[in-house]
Amino acid sequence: MKNTHILNGDALFAKFPSSIPGEKIIFRECLVDGPVDFDSFEGLILGRSEYLAKTYPGAQEKPYIPHVSEELEKIMTCSDSDRIYCWFEADLFCQVNLWYSIFLLDDHEGEIALVLPEMTLENGFADLNEDELLEAYRNPRLLSKNERSILSRLWILFQKKKPEEAKRLAWTLETELPFLTPAVQAWEESMPKGDYPGKPKAELKAIAEKLETDEFKYIFREFQRRHPIYGYGDLITRRLWEEVQKENSDN
Repeated sequence: MKNTHILNGDALFAKFPSSIPGEKIIFRECLVDGPVDFDSFEGLILGRSEYLAKTYPGAQEKPYIPHVSEELEKIMTCSDSDRIYCWFEADLFCQVNLWYSIFLLDDHEGEIALVLPEMTLENGFADLNEDELLEAYRNPRLLSKNERSILSRLWILFQKKKPEEAKRLAWTLETELPFLTPAVQAWEESMPKGDYPGKPKAELKAIAEKLETDEFKYIFREFQRRHPIYGYGDLITRRLWEEVQKENSDN
């Protein structure tokens, strides 16, 4: 049996202990941001590539195809004899990527384990040293068939923008996977409703007013402190903040 590690990004890959055996797959997507409701893997790759290139021009050092897409393809081609370790955190950004990873592994007959850092949302793998990463590897959470099925279903509900159904599903695993409900709740709150722009935008606006500044670095730092559940990096948060500013100027 071979180990395969799905890592939540290049930052973890860069510090991943060499003593941990197995192949490494780097999940470089940010599926929480932008369109995801595509009918096929190929459609998702093309749609996501176009969206990210248009929305964040110049942000990608390497083209989506193959830099991102090939890593996703590797997930689908894992052997049933592989033991899969999914290294993801509890915030919404990571959870959506985890749901999609499990969805891609729907037909996997082997074991799938979750490696989740035992830290606050504000921290994560970035704050673990080598010994702590090794300890996390030695103590994964083996996912049952039912848990895998629910995680995969959460991806489909995320695609279809059905947070109410997702909340009911997450609640069935409240004891086993208690981080699911807060992530789904954060997703629902982030969705615009009527004149309400969604909680992230509303909070960015409130923070700017509270701090009496339009300077992004201060707003971003406070947003991360208040709302680590979203797991947004500076690119997503800056896009949202620029949209807030544009909406304010248009009114």
